[in-house]
Amino acid sequence: MEPPEGPPPLCRELWGSLEAARYRGDPRGGLQRLRPPGARSGTGLNQLAMALCSSLAGALSTRAVLQAMGVGDGAATVTGATLTWVLRDGVGMVTRIAFTCLQGSRLDCEAKQWRLAADVINDVALLLELLAPGWPRAGPALLTLAAAGKCVVGVAGGATRAALAVHQARRDNVAEVAAKDSSQETLVNGLGLLLALLLLPALEGRPWLTWGVMTLLLLTHVGANVGAVGALRLRSLNRPRLRLAVGGALRGGGGAKPGGGAIAVPTPEEVNPREPLLPGFSTRLHIHLGAPLHRLVKSEAELLKAIECSPEHYLIVLRPEQGWVGVGLRRGAPPGTPLVACAQALLLEELLGPPLPPTAPMGAALRGLQGRLRRCPPGSVPWGVLAESSRLWRTLGPSLLHGLEAAGWETQRHLLAPDQWELEWGGPGGGASPQEPRPQ
Repeated sequence: MEPPEGPPPLCRELWGSLEAARYRGDPRGGLQRLRPPGARSGTGLNQLAMALCSSLAGALSTRAVLQAMGVGDGAATVTGATLTWVLRDGVGMVTRIAFTCLQGSRLDCEAKQWRLAADVINDVALLLELLAPGWPRAGPALLTLAAAGKCVVGVAGGATRAALAVHQARRDNVAEVAAKDSSQETLVNGLGLLLALLLLPALEGRPWLTWGVMTLLLLTHVGANVGAVGALRLRSLNRPRLRLAVGGALRGGGGAKPGGGAIAVPTPEEVNPREPLLPGFSTRLHIHLGAPLHRLVKSEAELLKAIECSPEHYLIVLRPEQGWVGVGLRRGAPPGTPLVACAQALLLEELLGPPLPPTAPMGAALRGLQGRLRRCPPGSVPWGVLAESSRLWRTLGPSLLHGLEAAGWETQRHLLAPDQWELEWGGPGGGASPQEPRPQ
């Protein structure tokens, strides 16, 4: 519904450059989420209808082409061939779209993980294709699954290859690195083709030998990829690497302490070998960076409390029982805010973990927060801990950033993948305002 005339909203919620919602308090203390004036709807449905009509028209034209080419001798045979073709292509299209929607933003942020996952999925698809001839009834289903897997490999493999090419282009020569990588792959595929011409006749009629050779090839392939991905030493900060760097810094696990009041932070050479090589295995607490307001708070009182207990440029809300911490980024905040906010969220994650050692930086204050956090009543938001962590972050945050730079990490560009939600609320932030993050 349209917001009535009245006082200004408590908060505005924006997606990119578009206003998505406005929030006002209701008489019962809750929050009203109102659609802003001039918001348009139906555009997505119109585009979907156009695309659907085009796709169906393409299927009909494919049937006509097959019939004109003389495929089959009746309408049923031609229709069956058309449906088979459309199903094959349809599985690929649906898989590509679904995978890109679900994981597209993570391909840059977890390039090592998805590079290895793509190779493993490709090997599984090859095994399914090898099983299909021996299972006539399940053959079509196995081939369909294999086709879906290869579509995931195509998206994830191509995207992560481009991301890793940026890392390897030390002289800003991304195009040269990509061209040489493509040429190397062509050379290897050509060599593989020649070897296959020699190997296939020798395996003809020998299923057990075929399976033995296939198993050896796949194990060698996976082992080589694990070694290659594990050897990468990326200096950009994604969430797993930032988690390990923050954890090492807070627990005193960094190298020699740098000067200038910076905290000792583990170097990329120390962190990269410990980074999990499969996606989704590096988190204890789900962090929603760039969350919309309706995910953060449920009432006007919670909104005011979040503003009071958070730094100036973002709202941070921890719900330990749900294993979730959300960060709402303020519109117009400095470019380095997502890095600072994510690091504070990871500080809270560390406080939920094992007790900090006595040698930890600011150990006494942080151990006190750990105790308060564990005594927090179930189902409640620990507002006092959030306010105190924000106050401590005024000192700890800038020191951590200096330590990251001194350890050799790139802080001007990160791979933390914040959502595009931004918030606008009146007045300054909470009473614990962190130092301005340096621009990226």
